[in-house]
Amino acid sequence: MVGMGTMEILILLTLFFSSGGPLSLPLSTPPLPPDPLLERAAPAECLAYLELAGLATPQADADNPTERMLADPEMQEFLAALGSQAARLFREAAALPPEGNDASATLIEAALTRPLAISIERFRPPSPQGPPELAASLLMRLGDREAAIRGAVAVLVDNALGGGPPAGAPRTVRIAGTQWQQVATPVGPLSWGFHDESFIITIGPDTLESLLKRLADDGRESPAWKGDIVKRFPVTRRSTLTYLNLKKALRLVMSLPAAERSPLSAVLEAAGVADLEVVGGVTGMSESGVVSSLWIGCAETPHGLLAKPATGVNRSVLARLPSEAVLAQSWSLDLSAMLAAGLDVVAAGDPQAAAEIRGQLEQFRAIAGLDLDAHLLAPLGPDWSVVSVPAPGGLLPGFALVAGVRDRATFARTHKALLGILRNAAAAGSLPVSVREIPYRDQTLFCLEAATAEMPIPITPSWCLTDDRLIVTISPQFLKTLLVRDPGDPGLGKLPEVKAAMAGGEPAFLGVVDPTTLLGTLCGLYEMAVPLARTAGRQQGLDVDLPQLPPASAIMPYARPSVSLIRHEDDGILIESTGTIPLGPLTAGGGLLGVSPAATPVMVGLLLPAVQSAREAARRAQTQNQFRQVMLAMLTYESVRRTLPPQAICDDDGKPLLSWRVAILPYLDEEGLHNQFRLDEPWDSDHNLKLVEQMPAVYADPTAPAEQAARGLTTVQVMTGPNTPFAVPAKGLQFRAIRDGTSKTVAIVEAMPDKAVPWTKPQDLSFDPDRPLAGVGNPWRAGKGFLIGFFDGSVRLIDPEIDRATFKALVTPAGDEPVPVAP
Repeated sequence: MVGMGTMEILILLTLFFSSGGPLSLPLSTPPLPPDPLLERAAPAECLAYLELAGLATPQADADNPTERMLADPEMQEFLAALGSQAARLFREAAALPPEGNDASATLIEAALTRPLAISIERFRPPSPQGPPELAASLLMRLGDREAAIRGAVAVLVDNALGGGPPAGAPRTVRIAGTQWQQVATPVGPLSWGFHDESFIITIGPDTLESLLKRLADDGRESPAWKGDIVKRFPVTRRSTLTYLNLKKALRLVMSLPAAERSPLSAVLEAAGVADLEVVGGVTGMSESGVVSSLWIGCAETPHGLLAKPATGVNRSVLARLPSEAVLAQSWSLDLSAMLAAGLDVVAAGDPQAAAEIRGQLEQFRAIAGLDLDAHLLAPLGPDWSVVSVPAPGGLLPGFALVAGVRDRATFARTHKALLGILRNAAAAGSLPVSVREIPYRDQTLFCLEAATAEMPIPITPSWCLTDDRLIVTISPQFLKTLLVRDPGDPGLGKLPEVKAAMAGGEPAFLGVVDPTTLLGTLCGLYEMAVPLARTAGRQQGLDVDLPQLPPASAIMPYARPSVSLIRHEDDGILIESTGTIPLGPLTAGGGLLGVSPAATPVMVGLLLPAVQSAREAARRAQTQNQFRQVMLAMLTYESVRRTLPPQAICDDDGKPLLSWRVAILPYLDEEGLHNQFRLDEPWDSDHNLKLVEQMPAVYADPTAPAEQAARGLTTVQVMTGPNTPFAVPAKGLQFRAIRDGTSKTVAIVEAMPDKAVPWTKPQDLSFDPDRPLAGVGNPWRAGKGFLIGFFDGSVRLIDPEIDRATFKALVTPAGDEPVPVAP
């Protein structure tokens, strides 16, 4: 099997059962009764916390349908076989000695089935003010697994020590009447041991003592933060509880150096993330099935990308969705408002990027004659729905997107203009499609069809603009079905599960899944994956023999619609899913793969720091690539001419006329531009000055404001002056003169923005031995690291705190110090 190995197959199957398949379940379902010791383990204040109730034996006579399904003998047999197979494959695939594999599998199984609490009380990254600080703990209740867990811990500790007592071997200490093993770490002692029928691991000064004191206090009540979560999400039987103190986490982010903190702080504030205080979640069993709830708490009413929509999903919207839908989503999303909020967030962190986006929108308006916001986004919504229904006798289910239209006249004009653009492109041959219009019951259906046999389209995307809706489907037949829907159909709003979800008020998003149809598809996917896994396993020497699924009678009788919602409240956002057969991401959002447009603002807001980092990484990679191109051109120049390019193209008297950047143009695939220069005239002659605006992109800094490149200014420069490789402007250096080695000698650097020069001008940074870093750097880059190109062609990102003597030695022909590279 090409491109996919056994572990990849196992990961897919694990995801299928742990978070997306018909038999996937939340951890600890059904849960054990609350454990008194576990209830006392939570600290008064903490950064993050996870609690698992432990896995109980499901009862066939339980009132809960999910538990009855799990108790079915066929289901029990299947789950036992699957667990046994997973454990065996782990032992075969893990890169540990056999006894270590067995011990690891034992601890993993215990962690997933026994009551467990993990807490991170404090964390402080290293800083100039002090070393890192961490206080964290794990407590696992042993029950009938005590002997197995003790043995597994002993084996893993012995493996970690390599069978001998090295200098860093654990020492034995006695605390609270119990012997503990401890090793020193940079953040305090790491301790582990067995106490009061529990296995405990802690790290950090006094963390173990603090935990043992809490456990010994029989009258201790749950801390306030935990009590708030339990009170907000009452469930009949709690399986898991999670908590993250976002306020503290954001404070850690704000502890970054000021240069990095300032733009990030502005982005978080504009997005509404800065006001987030807590994320708390509970999963468990209700009277009618299972429930998963998540709370995002705010210091004030959510705003920015997290702001409450002007209107929610109401009953009239749900009434439009067919009651036979197997999957439906409805959400309130004002695209015009989202565009404005998104641009505000981008502008807060990167004004240049926001200006680029606005420029692109203006360019679209100039080319298409349409304002994306005023003519397309504003006339739509905010009511959006996605619906899928079974297609009797058809290969594909009916699938439709329905968007509310609040300004039909404007949108109709926009639609006509877009239709004209599409047909013009088709007529010109650039798009091999055609749009056919079909009159149908006072409406017009628009169908996108292939115009040539070379590009067949297996579906016929179709749409219709009614008085108040835009309906898009994958076939004209399904479009007609929606248009002539039975007026007696009460719609999804009449389902008891939907009524219960709507009782708390209009949500921003509501999704419904009927698992009876979806389960058939998912089970089919599993059956297809079984032989693939078996084949891949044989190719890698593993015996993969996944069990067959239980019969439908073990699942279908317990299937009830799953409902998910997102609701804004005055102090936060609630995300909740209920059902009887947890389908993981398929129900967490009520739709395919959990993709909910209504959740987009929340996810974007929380992921903005990562997006910002990704943008920065991309720009850094782009600049590094440009530096490599310049270095390759320099080396090619030397290969042809047996000398490196001089700092300037000079006249017969040695007077600089044009930059080295012009001299290497032929080796940058810019020979045409090079031929336009008059090499016997200075850079600012009437003729040559006109060429400044044609600066090759390789000399532009992607992190700098756009106007810098527009003016032909560059920060790609060499160091000039005595004892530098470019000491004499008219003389190119030969490699034999670089006595220190090409990998230890600077060729080009990034100059500060105020040192940017016209790229054709024979001017570069003047090297000052007393101030070797003067003029070098890039303030636009996070961390202020700057790039250096070396004469061996390598490019490195240099820490701005590099030792001055080291940098001086790198510029001059002598000095063999190491180069600290920024991460």
